[in-house]
Amino acid sequence: MHPDAQEGLQKFNQGKYYAAHEYFERAWRETKDDSREFYRALLQVSGGFYRLTQGRPGAAIKFFNRSLHWLEFFPKHYQGINTDELRNQLEELIKATNENRDTVNILENFLPKIKGVFEEKKR
Repeated sequence: MHPDAQEGLQKFNQGKYYAAHEYFERAWRETKDDSREFYRALLQVSGGFYRLTQGRPGAAIKFFNRSLHWLEFFPKHYQGINTDELRNQLEELIKATNENRDTVNILENFLPKIKGVFEEKKR
């Protein structure tokens, strides 16, 4: 995994979504192989969570949908992350957001699940 992507995962798990987005974007820009689009998916996830912290669920959904699009191209496990589980969590997150749940409630309910997927690399 690109070092900036690893740093992005750490920032995400610390709740620093904007910083995570920046690290993932740097990894995406610097990577020339197929993993480039994986980093693009991760930067979309972090961007979506950043939008949720701003109370902008509509913008968050756009980020999450883009992430789902980029994740389609990767196997069940990629660079230590269970992409199937990440996709499942994003789909549930989009559904909850579409049901007009409070963004604070969404963050509280879905953040631990996403963090768990991101932490799988360490196992």
